[in-house]
Amino acid sequence: MLTQRIQAVQPSPTLRVTALAKQLQAQGKKVINLAAGEPDFDTPQPVKQAAVQAIQEGFTKYTPTTGIPELKAAIAASLARDRGLSYRPEQVAVTCGAKQALYNLLQVLVQTGEEVLIPSPYWVSYPEMVRLAGAAPIEVKTSASRSFQLDRKTVERVCTPRARVLILNSPSNPTGAILKEEVLKELAPLVLERNLWVISDEIYSRLVYDGDNCPSVASLSPEIFSRTVIVDGVSKAYAMTGWRIGFLAGPAEIVEAAGRLQDHSTSNPSSISQRAALAALTGDQSSVRQMVEEFRKRRDGMVERLSKIQKVSFVKPEGAFYCFVDVSATGLNSNVFSERLLKEALVAVIPGAGFGWDSHVRLSFATGVESIREGLDRFENFIRGL
Repeated sequence: MLTQRIQAVQPSPTLRVTALAKQLQAQGKKVINLAAGEPDFDTPQPVKQAAVQAIQEGFTKYTPTTGIPELKAAIAASLARDRGLSYRPEQVAVTCGAKQALYNLLQVLVQTGEEVLIPSPYWVSYPEMVRLAGAAPIEVKTSASRSFQLDRKTVERVCTPRARVLILNSPSNPTGAILKEEVLKELAPLVLERNLWVISDEIYSRLVYDGDNCPSVASLSPEIFSRTVIVDGVSKAYAMTGWRIGFLAGPAEIVEAAGRLQDHSTSNPSSISQRAALAALTGDQSSVRQMVEEFRKRRDGMVERLSKIQKVSFVKPEGAFYCFVDVSATGLNSNVFSERLLKEALVAVIPGAGFGWDSHVRLSFATGVESIREGLDRFENFIRGL
């Protein structure tokens, strides 16, 4: 008999579409993939060379559970340089991807029966991780009319005495929205008044397209800094999704507790990947700038093309590499729309139901310009034929 906690967890909603897309590709059909959740760029060459050197040097043994000291120092220096946040290396833990950082934090911060506030639309794994911690995910609704920005009144309305954590994700997956500084300043007093912890998922923070401003809630004041744990990693900005290096940074007692959990789950992240991540963070950052510029061009092209398609609407994404598109005017929910689009037009997108919004689908521009162009042509023709 399976445990109740695993029976309460839903499978990733992206897997069904992905599996069907692969099945169609295996049949020789040309599927346009607008569902990607990772950059289509290669890992920068100096990063790969650092990994090869690590192997040749025999750097293939266990490391400290929460990462090698030089990588933790580099992460702290990066957070200071890019976000003005001051952490000591002992306030940093390296994890097997940002997902493990999130999982570990929820396990050490949340008691059984407590609640975690999750802005909606949300990344698909947040609610399931909360359930695995024995807690209840509480949706905080946003709206497209307000560009998916949070407001204090909405958060306050669902914030009961059982609330323990507020998760923020900026830039957002799936919307690409960036939480504005004025919004964060409105939320910070509530966090302090209700004695909440903030988990700030900033994995897409380097992928912003309309200026460099992606404020971190931790930067607002010493008080909110002390109640916030940053989650980030090298997966998105350095095209290193398969290397599985994430990290968290926050109060030393929280980091130490997360490290103890990691002692008994995975132990250290890959030693080779840690050396590669060190090279990524300390080396030339031109590859990141080039990728951001290319994503900006693709974003602009996708937005321009979508604006000409009837029966859809969207909010222009400011970061990440997704466009969250309202398809409710087609009369189809997100699962039916996505499945039919894939079967009939050979275009893969992610249904919004998994993000808490069954009216939308997520399109990724982490693919080539020609694929975006052809995919959106098929997308429009499919809608016209409904």
